[in-house]
Amino acid sequence: MEFEIGYLLALLVVGMGVLGIILALAINEINRSKFIISLILSIIILALGGYYYHLVGLYQSKAGKTTGPLNQALLRICRPKLARPIPEKEVVLPEPNVPAIDIIVNVEGKNIFLKDQEHLKIKKGKKLKIVDGILPGVEKNLIRVNLVGFIGNPKLEGEDRGCEIDTSLLLKRYAVNKEGTCYKIEMLKGKEVVITAYVDLIE
Repeated sequence: MEFEIGYLLALLVVGMGVLGIILALAINEINRSKFIISLILSIIILALGGYYYHLVGLYQSKAGKTTGPLNQALLRICRPKLARPIPEKEVVLPEPNVPAIDIIVNVEGKNIFLKDQEHLKIKKGKKLKIVDGILPGVEKNLIRVNLVGFIGNPKLEGEDRGCEIDTSLLLKRYAVNKEGTCYKIEMLKGKEVVITAYVDLIE
């Protein structure tokens, strides 16, 4: 409350200074010399009122409180209102419905779907069966699935679907690494390799 009283007293002094200037203008019609004296005194009173207002605001700031009510009112009037930015809606694009392309192998009665460049780890000596290949939009008789390094039916070149394969009998010279532990399974459409998966043999 003390700060409000200080501001009001300061504004009262400022008002007296403004009133003095108005009276001085009126005195000017009567006496020129008295007009000058009145004007100077009124300006001094006006300046003192402004300085007093400043001191009250300075004291209030040092006390850790907000500035005076007149300052706040002026700030509310003069400060431009900032338009709040409208948050942009996040556009979530639907995932394309891409049909799966897989090579299906069976290990110990469980079907495993291998995608392109995927590796299947299996203990050497275990058997696996190449069940099928999935290539959407292409008939089964137009594709082949071949485990490179295994010779199944000699009459069917590069076709190992339906064959049960003993992984210990794979031909090492067809392995993709020097250790002879990694072999390719290719799905082909004609002579074109569509995807390649890998079988990694673990001792």
